[in-house]
Amino acid sequence: MSDASDIALSLLDTVVDAKDGGSRREGQEKMAAAVADAIDGRHHLLVEAGPGTGKSFGYLIPAIASGKRVVVSTATKSLQDQLSERDLPFLKEALPDTEFTWATVKGRASYLCVSRRDETLEGAQKSDATLFDKAESLPEHLGMLAEWVATNPSGDRDDLPSAVPDEIWSELSVSGMECAGRDGCPQAGQCFALAALDQAFDSNIVVVNHHLYGSHLMANSSILPEHDTVVFDEGHRLEDTMASTFGLELTVARLWQVHRAAGWLQGVSGDAKQVIDAIGRRARELAAALDQVPLGRVMHPNDSELGMVFARATVDVSELGRLARKVHPESAGRSGARARLLRLVGHLLGDVELVADLPDEYVAWVESDGSRRLYKVAPVSVGDHMADRILDETTTIVTSATLSVGKRLRPVARSLGLRWQVGVEGIPDMADPEPTEDPELAYHALVVPSPFDHENQGRIYIASHLPEPRAPEWTDGALQEIELLVEASGGRALVLATSYRMVHAAAERLRAKSSVKILEQGDMPKRRLVEAFVDDETSVLVATMGFWEGLDIPGRSLQLVIIDKLPFPRPDDPLWVARRDAAEAAGLSAFGTVDLPRASMLLAQGAGRLIRTNEDRGVVALLDSRLVKKQYGKTLLAGLPPMPKTADRETVLSFLRRL
Repeated sequence: MSDASDIALSLLDTVVDAKDGGSRREGQEKMAAAVADAIDGRHHLLVEAGPGTGKSFGYLIPAIASGKRVVVSTATKSLQDQLSERDLPFLKEALPDTEFTWATVKGRASYLCVSRRDETLEGAQKSDATLFDKAESLPEHLGMLAEWVATNPSGDRDDLPSAVPDEIWSELSVSGMECAGRDGCPQAGQCFALAALDQAFDSNIVVVNHHLYGSHLMANSSILPEHDTVVFDEGHRLEDTMASTFGLELTVARLWQVHRAAGWLQGVSGDAKQVIDAIGRRARELAAALDQVPLGRVMHPNDSELGMVFARATVDVSELGRLARKVHPESAGRSGARARLLRLVGHLLGDVELVADLPDEYVAWVESDGSRRLYKVAPVSVGDHMADRILDETTTIVTSATLSVGKRLRPVARSLGLRWQVGVEGIPDMADPEPTEDPELAYHALVVPSPFDHENQGRIYIASHLPEPRAPEWTDGALQEIELLVEASGGRALVLATSYRMVHAAAERLRAKSSVKILEQGDMPKRRLVEAFVDDETSVLVATMGFWEGLDIPGRSLQLVIIDKLPFPRPDDPLWVARRDAAEAAGLSAFGTVDLPRASMLLAQGAGRLIRTNEDRGVVALLDSRLVKKQYGKTLLAGLPPMPKTADRETVLSFLRRL
């Protein structure tokens, strides 16, 4: 071990001694040493750390010990808040002789925008209906927010004393696409988002989220302070988030956003109304054009009505920008509105320009979110962007409880742009020879098993007698299995489905056959749904993909996890189709390099909801017989917690009843 890892392990010992019930964990020590060596030696590292490892301390302590600025990026706000409000304060108290500071930075829309507030207040005072669409309850919320802003230093929506509806918050916040930034906003000196960034520039540990870090990369690394190392926690989500961040959406809503943001111009520019009205027409034309485009991949938008709408919109939006640049308002509110409008115009024109000459490495498609159609663009390979934008100069550490595919980390490494595996511990992959080209794409790998006693704490049940999910009779058979399992467990179950149709069918079946409380996704907001599930120990929660990960419910409220089907990507999803095509063009197996890794990580995430502490007991029930009927099932099963596996229903029902 290096001096860096020795220092990190010494601090870890101090922290364990300071923690109530703290105990030394071999896996946590291995992880802390590996992270310390990566930071000190400036090499990339992938770490799969099973549940119960103590992953957060496994990277926070060596980051603190390094004395360098380290950015920690998470997939969710809840983990951001856990790190900044619980873990880092505890470490500060446990390590009084170690100097370090930290800051949390969220996306622009998480903070109240002082410029938008002033713009809104001016509009309310002048009864300027073109400035914003007044929500009926806006005045009462403005009073509460004014008092809150006066006493709250963060301006963070999560710190509000009471909830503010989304339609109100949208009047008082901006997205990164709208924010004029430090140089363009007249209220930059009072900006809460910039204040959070200023704190980050004075801190050793900077906690952000994957979306914000992706925006930082897209902005030529100009948003966050300079840093030598970034740690991506919840790294199994990184590829999807970066694909979204490196891509774009062209929607009707974006044109209406520009139309609405330009309302103030009508009172100060005689030519503005005609241009603003034209943008409204373009929004309606775009809606009609999108309705005529079949859902799925769009190959040549310029040769269609869609391309002509984009072209006409470019002319009108460019003219609107020209008019806005000629006007110089004196009031703070309208100065901010002008800066925001110019920012929106610039982003929209840039995106339309990209779409007009789409590079070969991007894919474009039209999809529906149920109420509207979206024109979306994303890079086929996130790895190429990661290699170009971060891996050549920033030490990158990626960790999660689920990164491997059959205990192999190469698939996720390649998806993120890493190529050469030069250091291996805890996994069967053989190390590559020392890279002779692209050495900045080399990485070390570590798999740390969970410390839980899975052999005795749980069982994995595979309903091998069921037909494969495509068979018409599968649904009835799966619903019967769910009913029997829930009856044996006395509720206490999380039913994870791969479709909303199955969520509804399972909930209806259980309501008809069971006396326990059935909670169905959509009945109430996610947080309240989870709280209701925890509060009623015998209840059953039936939900889809949004609940497959990040759910931490230890104890007797959760003793059964049922997963209906293997979570393979949709075969017709345009981005996944393009990834399969790219894999085959490179001479690789599309299924093995694209579909299987995704299914493996998601399946392991779903199964990982069960055992969260040393005291937890229960069953993971898998209702997809392909796990035993297809050769790839062995790979998927190898990625699950090491619990005894059985296809004997009665054995599992008896185990559940004993619980």
